[in-house]
Amino acid sequence: MRSSFRLALVASVALMASTAVLVVSAQEQSQPPVVTPGPTTPTGPAVTAEPSPPTTSPFSPNMPPNYPKDPEPDRTNPKFPNPEYVKLLDYMFLFYEAQRSGKLPADQRVTWRNDSALSDGRDAGLDLSGGYYDAGDYMKFIFPLTFTMAETCWGAMEFWDGYQLANQTHYLDQMVRWGMDWLIKAHPDDNTLYVQVGLDEVDNNYWGPDTGIPLPRTSFKVTNTSPGTDVMADAAAAFASCSMLYRDKLKDTTYATTLQTHATSLFQVAETARPQQVYQNVVPAAKCCYASSGFIDELAWGAAWMYKLTGDVSFANKADNYIGQLNARSAQVNTITWDDKSSLVYILMAGATPPDLRTKWLGLAQQYADVVADAGKPKSRTEGGLFYSMGNSQLDSSVVAANAAFALQILASNMNTTGSSDHGRINAYTGFAVKQVEYLLGDNPEWTPYVVGVHPNSPANPHSAPASGGTDIDNIDTSPKEERWTLYGALVGGPDLNDRFQDERSKWEQSEVALDYNAPFTALMAYMVSTATQSPPYVTIPAGRPDLPPILNGLAVWKIILIVVGSVFVAIALGAVVCYRKREQIRAWAAARKLRTAEKNMPKYVVKRSVPPPPPPPPRNYHTADRDVEALEVGQGQPTLLQDVHRSS
Repeated sequence: MRSSFRLALVASVALMASTAVLVVSAQEQSQPPVVTPGPTTPTGPAVTAEPSPPTTSPFSPNMPPNYPKDPEPDRTNPKFPNPEYVKLLDYMFLFYEAQRSGKLPADQRVTWRNDSALSDGRDAGLDLSGGYYDAGDYMKFIFPLTFTMAETCWGAMEFWDGYQLANQTHYLDQMVRWGMDWLIKAHPDDNTLYVQVGLDEVDNNYWGPDTGIPLPRTSFKVTNTSPGTDVMADAAAAFASCSMLYRDKLKDTTYATTLQTHATSLFQVAETARPQQVYQNVVPAAKCCYASSGFIDELAWGAAWMYKLTGDVSFANKADNYIGQLNARSAQVNTITWDDKSSLVYILMAGATPPDLRTKWLGLAQQYADVVADAGKPKSRTEGGLFYSMGNSQLDSSVVAANAAFALQILASNMNTTGSSDHGRINAYTGFAVKQVEYLLGDNPEWTPYVVGVHPNSPANPHSAPASGGTDIDNIDTSPKEERWTLYGALVGGPDLNDRFQDERSKWEQSEVALDYNAPFTALMAYMVSTATQSPPYVTIPAGRPDLPPILNGLAVWKIILIVVGSVFVAIALGAVVCYRKREQIRAWAAARKLRTAEKNMPKYVVKRSVPPPPPPPPRNYHTADRDVEALEVGQGQPTLLQDVHRSS
């Protein structure tokens, strides 16, 4: 038994070793090219430099990309600001131009788009043309739009230097004003806010150009008598944040005042109109795409922005009250999305409040940031390093990671500005933000920058009806086979939990584009413009994605093989241990079995001789009648006995 035990262990170890070699070999084949890693905390040079032009070569957003023939040997680039990050920031605004609705301006750079949806709002007696299409279709929703505008304006204020260095303040102004002008139209009076234009069942049955958008395009609203507490408070936050941008950075005080007026009006109705409720209670059509999960976080978000805009402490107290309602049992550390801004409220208030009020907010902000920055695999990170939140990232992993990076970098910047000595946290937050940016720009197992038009491996088939040039709703992957127009700057939905990406229009969870996807990433590009000392990872990546190991039931096949082999090894090892501990019983059992086997195999005649034979039967050479006569002769005069003999016979 001991020799068998040794042989089993040796065989198992050999099998495990050979499998490990194969697994490591397969993994090495899927690793991206070696690149020089960037600093965890990038810092700009001590001296200022003349800004570079927005692009480094002749470029037209209406033509296919012209990529370099060969990748760069490393990410080193002596120019500041880095021309690739300047280009990326410019591309962010090109995406928003491609999403415009209504009458396009004369300086529209994306000329393959056309005037569209000019009759929006006529069913309500209003002009609701303009604004932005929400995603890859032709519907307009206020909820993601207001969050998009608030994030964009906040990011612009925080990373203003990046916009200036890249000469992008003009395009920033255009992008924000195009969205806010439409929100002004959607808020025609103090008590009314239009929240949606278009019907899901109509729009999602159309796959074609912007010249044939189907009708009807119904307009939906909330009012002071049928309120949508969440959307009203969220719109107030957008008006307030962008009012600050125009007042403090873009220096258009007239427009800033207009935006502030709308913010004040909307927040008052959000707080006072009854019943307080989510807007889909009034507009069931919104359930198709952007149903809200609650309204308390939007009230806190709106109050925080009103405080930051006005400095009125009563708004700070309101924000504190609403957050207190959310955190009645324990502090909430929620993933940041268009539907949940509670964690952003912590960071906003930590940077907006004076020192005597900051401690509480900073504690909440750091609690959120610590959870995000310290999240390890596999709980909240993919194997490749993308921040991943179960329940949120399945539909748009890129924006979940970008929102987290946006929040942590703003917190780190504010801690620096206020003279915090907690450099460990500051470096951790910035390191996390930079890691997420670099993952989304190519430092990932797919070697794919998830921004369209920056590299041969960029998504080539984003889920976008106008950009695709297709007309067949039943075959969007092949209608047409290749995207007609390059949707420069669009950040797509992103990879799955296994870092895998399917570049197909029908896989909308990964290939969809949307307004709120680009909002945090635009701000992060501005940050990188002002701080990065190296180019993005994609400059060193060759064309062509690697052949990654296949996935089966959510696991890489090599992991499944490793699990199976490991299970076999464990089973053999456990069996050997049990045999060793029960060796005496096993020996006794084996001896008994050996004896039984020997007995069964003995010759049959030996067994017969050991048993005495039965006595032979008496001879029966006469008939019954003769026996009866013999009895009469022997026992004459005994008839009774004779009768008994006959009965017994």
